[in-house]
Amino acid sequence: MIRRTWLLVTLAAVLGTTLPRTSDANYDCATGRISGVTGNSITIYDREARTFALDSRTRFTAWPTNGRWQAISLLDRRQLFCNSRLLDVGRLVAVHPRHDGTSVARWVQVAIDDAGNAGVGANACLR
Repeated sequence: MIRRTWLLVTLAAVLGTTLPRTSDANYDCATGRISGVTGNSITIYDREARTFALDSRTRFTAWPTNGRWQAISLLDRRQLFCNSRLLDVGRLVAVHPRHDGTSVARWVQVAIDDAGNAGVGANACLR
């Protein structure tokens, strides 16, 4: 009985020391509306304005907010910056920064449900 109790206490102590690190995995993701976009940065606003840098490793995916989970897919970068209205001011996005503590976006999810006519827009590239 003493062995079982000692084993339970040890197991609880080990579990207690490992849980705070794994359950507090805050990678500082931000969800909000686009307030500005340039060729190498995106600024979003939720409770405060936050700017994230964009580079060649940043991935953009479609984010269906009203069902159609199978519609999640990579977005073509040239189409995104040149011919669509998916990065217009006011668009809902979720930005996931890199895990190295910088403000460089690793992954940007763009809400596609209120895109309107996403394939037609101003034909002016930002890059």
